[in-house]
Amino acid sequence: MKMENTGFVKDNVKTVKMSELSVEDKYDNFTSENNGNNNDKLNSDKKQKFNDDIEKEMVDKETSCGLFNWRPGCLQPLASKKVYLFLYGVLGIVKSMQYSYLSATLQTIERKFGIKSKETALLMSGNELAQILFLFALPLTVKATRRPLWCGIGLSISALGLYLMALPHFITGYHNLAAVDTTTGKENATVTDLCGSNIFLNSLEGNCKEDGSRHVDWAGLIFVFIGIGLTGIGNSLFYTFGVVYLDDNSGKGNSPLSLSLTFTFRLVGPTLGYLLGAKCLNTYVYPGLNPGFDEKDPRWIGAWWAGFPIIATCLLVFSAPLCFFPQRLPKTNTDASRQSAETKNLTEEENAKRASFRAAMIRLLKNKLFMWNFFSSIFFVFAFMGFGTFIPKYIESQFRQTGSRSSIYTGTVGTGAKAVGLILSGYLIGRFKFSARTLSAWNVFLGCTYIGALLFFSAVGCPTHNIYGEMGESGVLNVSTNCNTDCGCPISRPQPICSKDGSISFYSPCHAGCKTIVSNVNRTKVYEDCSCVKEASILHNTSLSREWVEKDLLKNEKFPTSKLIEQTYRENYGKAPVEGAVSGWCTYEGCDTKFMYFMIAMGILSIIGSTGRVGNLLVALRCVELRDKSLSMAFQVVFMSLLAMLPSPIIYGAIIDKSCILWQTECGETTNCLLYDSQHLRKVMMLTTATIASLGVLCDVVVCYYAKDVDIFGKDSETNKESDEIASGLERYGSVASLTKEPALKQ
Repeated sequence: MKMENTGFVKDNVKTVKMSELSVEDKYDNFTSENNGNNNDKLNSDKKQKFNDDIEKEMVDKETSCGLFNWRPGCLQPLASKKVYLFLYGVLGIVKSMQYSYLSATLQTIERKFGIKSKETALLMSGNELAQILFLFALPLTVKATRRPLWCGIGLSISALGLYLMALPHFITGYHNLAAVDTTTGKENATVTDLCGSNIFLNSLEGNCKEDGSRHVDWAGLIFVFIGIGLTGIGNSLFYTFGVVYLDDNSGKGNSPLSLSLTFTFRLVGPTLGYLLGAKCLNTYVYPGLNPGFDEKDPRWIGAWWAGFPIIATCLLVFSAPLCFFPQRLPKTNTDASRQSAETKNLTEEENAKRASFRAAMIRLLKNKLFMWNFFSSIFFVFAFMGFGTFIPKYIESQFRQTGSRSSIYTGTVGTGAKAVGLILSGYLIGRFKFSARTLSAWNVFLGCTYIGALLFFSAVGCPTHNIYGEMGESGVLNVSTNCNTDCGCPISRPQPICSKDGSISFYSPCHAGCKTIVSNVNRTKVYEDCSCVKEASILHNTSLSREWVEKDLLKNEKFPTSKLIEQTYRENYGKAPVEGAVSGWCTYEGCDTKFMYFMIAMGILSIIGSTGRVGNLLVALRCVELRDKSLSMAFQVVFMSLLAMLPSPIIYGAIIDKSCILWQTECGETTNCLLYDSQHLRKVMMLTTATIASLGVLCDVVVCYYAKDVDIFGKDSETNKESDEIASGLERYGSVASLTKEPALKQ
């Protein structure tokens, strides 16, 4: 583009520095050098060449990699969308690893610091609190131009937080490792945890002080809380500027697929985080030290701290190149290039007014489509944040699955299904260029599908575990009964066993009154001479289950037929009480089938549900002005944390705890729930989520109405070329018009 007067230089780029001199200094030097030259044509040619050089230098600095005046040629190949997409995707993987890793090590962290589940929730809220405090940084989002640099700064802050989270291991130590008895060998393992035993591996009484109160590592918790808060600050910067930079520097036709790929990258992170967590927890807390027992022992404490510096280092390594990315990529016909051209037409005063935070906030708050879409997101995030937080516990309680198995199923089924839905939706949206109203209507359909599925599964589940004990007036179960009062059972973690009648479970072998172990093969223990098992069998008139009829009464038969098993079962029914038990919860017929149906439905819903994510983000980005994109993202980060992400798990936890019938106690305090009323939990969790989601659907209906005028993809390429030529002409007009602003030249 040719400049026709040096007024452009003084008016619009006087504060930009090139090499060692600013543009203003170069202009002054040029003027002083040519004042004595009377050749008008020569002066005009020199002025034109000078302006061309200055403009080229401006564009080069705006679109070239580096920091300040350092723009080495070796970095310039980085200035491409593919490189940015790769780096942003990898960083998204690493960022999402930190949360799944923290989740995987949470139980060990609770033991190390001596905290309860409710206190863990408060500890984890540091992330949301930091994102809420990002409210005070909202003006930055209007003025920031080097968005990748701010992403890099945010990731460095997150890395610092992760390093801090590992410090308590080195500073505060472990009070309970001194109580470890490394002399206990395999030969003594069979006499532990029984009625009258002296050794209880699951006992919690060793965690208490002499006065009966809990050991709590408050100093270490401060480091962890600050670290989690710093990762929250990093998240705010990373997600506020990162997505907007990618969208602004992608053609509108390519933006859906690019966004879907970044979302898909983030789905890989949780799986890697869980794998890293498993590897670290399989390593003793002091690597290289042999404690005398393995990770199957309840006294084992894994290296919970080791993953945090690994993730932090990965963040620093991959975020460093991000800091050198230019203000915009050297690609034309993008939102970033159009916005750059637009700002060059303005004076300093007009640019300052354009960057007004107050004016930008007013524009957002008056934007009906943006606000209704925001409220819809609030309701859906509130509903599914709480639901997702407790879904592993729900599966464990509702379908009789172990905690590790429920977490694995939840992670793997959701991850694979969401990846398919995201990539498919990104491709289809870019391929068929659906309108904003179509994308919004699809979200309404998805919301109705969610609600229908929730209502259906409020009636599908398994009955509550039948644990032997005395139900108190408050509806809480007491597992200490007359049959085990002489056993000396300590307050301990649950170690469930199931009566050989297959229907009654007990809190632990000690609480079942068991005195001997007759078999211990493949981590399955068989107990006999259990006083509480016998009492329960007489009370409920139960007999050996068909499984144990085959294993005990027909053990001499090599291949007993089903007819023989059934006949023997009927002959012995009610004749003798059951006195034996086997480790683990009792299973119920049909539960595994219901669980399979539930997981299949979850997979299908994950695929369908993820198809609305890219479209919803596109509507949110296109319904605001280009200059307000970063602010709109930051606005959502702050108020989503304040109104949904922070309160949702707390409120859901309080609602779900109303279904608890057996609580864990430790050092005289009630800690976490061990057993829920399955039917009450199922209805409360599903119907609460469905009710809140229905409010989100209503908001989406309003979004669908206002989305009629939103242009997702812009005009076709030829029209864009034409508009670029018009914009170029306007820029020339702006530079000529600046000649009339004499005061600007004299400032």
